[in-house]
Amino acid sequence: MTAIGNTPLIKLRHLTGPDCADVYVKWEGANPTGSMKDRMALSMIEAAERRGDLKPGGRVVEYTGGSTGSSLAMVCAMRGYPAHFVSSNGFSEEKLQTMRAYGAEVEIIHAEGGVLTAGVIDRMIARAKELAGDPGTFWPDQVNNMDNKRGYHGMGCEILTQIDGPVDEFVMAVGGGGCISGNAEMLKAHDPTTRVIGVEPYHVRNISGGDTGGTHKLEGIGLSFVPTILRRDLIDDVIAVKDEDAFAAARALARQEGILGGVTSGANVWAALERARQLGPGKRIVTVIVDSGLRYLSGGLHR
Repeated sequence: MTAIGNTPLIKLRHLTGPDCADVYVKWEGANPTGSMKDRMALSMIEAAERRGDLKPGGRVVEYTGGSTGSSLAMVCAMRGYPAHFVSSNGFSEEKLQTMRAYGAEVEIIHAEGGVLTAGVIDRMIARAKELAGDPGTFWPDQVNNMDNKRGYHGMGCEILTQIDGPVDEFVMAVGGGGCISGNAEMLKAHDPTTRVIGVEPYHVRNISGGDTGGTHKLEGIGLSFVPTILRRDLIDDVIAVKDEDAFAAARALARQEGILGGVTSGANVWAALERARQLGPGKRIVTVIVDSGLRYLSGGLHR
């Protein structure tokens, strides 16, 4: 699909001060479903077709917060595959509805009070694994699928052609591990001095080795384990972001820069701005607006 990728790289003009490094955001809301996950969904489905793991009439199942599911649902609709996704009421209703709009069946794992925990994610994974045992079913298993991170190699190449000068740091939330790993492979291959900064929820620090038993509102990240596809060896540092800081950064991004993103995008921006203040003028930081903020209007983010 030629419509996937080649998204804008936008320099922040108002959130950075004169004593800060320049911060650029890759606006992935420009993809067909409004999410960076379109890249990895197409990569995983096409690779499965080439291997013969997914044949005509086969069913695709996955656990998802909705972004991966929406992207997979779109690709499945194009390719003629039925889709069954396991999600939770802890994710935005817009994401759940988008999956259904593309024709996917969505099964909900209940999160008490709509609050995400590592335990909720674990139950989602267990149910997807159960469904994957049915005949004629393909489970992309996104956090263990190398085609996930390969789908983001194009983003790294785009950044290198779009930015004027070297990328000093790439700041990205660590969810399934695909985006940060795929970009890190491309950026560090081009320039080994580029530093990669992972972002994780303050109360679920699975990447830095802290507690994973807390709760958070940063959709799509904060798993109870480290994904096998994650290139932890390419991550130079990890920043833990509190929910309230991510919310504030997302609101500021919309109101001061005119860029509408979700809470996890807010976490990326907050962490990037922290690094910008530390690095100082003359440096360049790139982070990612992972999807369109239109997916979060029914929640409390932009009220």
